[in-house]
Amino acid sequence: MKRLAFICITLLILVFPAITPVGADDGISVFYSTDIVFPHSLTFNFTAASSSDITHIELRYKLNKISTVNLTTVVQPNFIPAQTVDTGWTWDMRKMLTSSLPPGAEILYSWRIIDSSGVEFESSWESVIFDDGRYAWNSLSDEFINLFWYEGDTTFAQDLLDTANEVLQRLSNDAGATLEQPVKIYVYSDSEELQNAILYPQEWLGGVSFSPYSTIAIGTNKFSLSSGKRLLSHELAHIVTFQMTLNPYNDIPVWLSEGLSMYAEGDLRLNMEYALDRAIASDSLISLKTISSNFPVDYDQAFLSYAESYSVIEFLINEYDADKMLELLSVFKQGSSYDAALIEVYGVDTMGLNNLWRESLGLEPLESSPTITPFPPPTPEPDSGPFGCRGSSASADYSYMAVFITMGLLLMPGISLLIGRISCRGKSR
Repeated sequence: MKRLAFICITLLILVFPAITPVGADDGISVFYSTDIVFPHSLTFNFTAASSSDITHIELRYKLNKISTVNLTTVVQPNFIPAQTVDTGWTWDMRKMLTSSLPPGAEILYSWRIIDSSGVEFESSWESVIFDDGRYAWNSLSDEFINLFWYEGDTTFAQDLLDTANEVLQRLSNDAGATLEQPVKIYVYSDSEELQNAILYPQEWLGGVSFSPYSTIAIGTNKFSLSSGKRLLSHELAHIVTFQMTLNPYNDIPVWLSEGLSMYAEGDLRLNMEYALDRAIASDSLISLKTISSNFPVDYDQAFLSYAESYSVIEFLINEYDADKMLELLSVFKQGSSYDAALIEVYGVDTMGLNNLWRESLGLEPLESSPTITPFPPPTPEPDSGPFGCRGSSASADYSYMAVFITMGLLLMPGISLLIGRISCRGKSR
């Protein structure tokens, strides 16, 4: 895949004022392009020519994704100053701290150069789509879903598109949850092809959502269509939840996110239903507080956590109405904490909800849950960083430290007197 753009511009002092005066015949010409090696790298190529030595070149790029901040990265490629410069920079996805870019991700980029005479050139923002060019993609779209596939007929694709719309309707009716931006779905022919499209995938990966990019990738075909529909439903619900609750302060409980995705699949899978029934019978359910931040590493416990998350969401939807779930998601979008959001909407904190849910299953409550007055969403600290993360509770630590120091100072005379008496007794012997 290669995208070419050629611009040859003569910079006149009347149009683009230079740092120092330049003649009408002086100018800069540039040529730039991109090369994609999916999913490993994206290379930005750049050639420039000027009547004076080019002394400064920088590439700026930013990702077109849903975020609470708008970040632009600046790169200065290596080059030797000269009147004609040929340079570039490669973005190696294998060095990313997070997962690789999804297929279809859009990157906006611009070049800026300055020559020794002070003439400055800045290109307009160009767009490059990080497509998986290894396949000849077909497409099928409607208002909110853009589906891409390369193996199977149109009936196969339409079946998946219908499933996506059914999920959106189910989430809207039962939880008041709706998409705010359209979603792209890439359908690979099987899980192996999907894993080859992602850097460092888990060996069991069958579907993945890139929520900030409103993109889903699954591995399925006509022979595994049933499981493919479940994968699609699960990942699509993750994107809906992400769009409805994104804020710079807090995330949402894992049991809520995964529970809504499990609920979007339809009826609970039989093996998960069996695991849930067995845990209920032995009164060995995992508490909601335990699965609020993360699911257990142990496979069986993680498996049970998914089943429990489904059960809690089913309880909330059946016991209350869709407006309550929509309200809960809206409160989380304001940056509320787990307990504060639950109290505001349902009148109980996490442990209180845990006990209501247990009682609905015929189990005794684990412990009483005190009523907590919810606090308003926190305001980010001035130095909270680009993602609005709040600072640690250092002030509380210092408060405890001050108490210990004060106690030490008050007790010091008595301790010194006691040590002196012990020393005197030792000497008298």
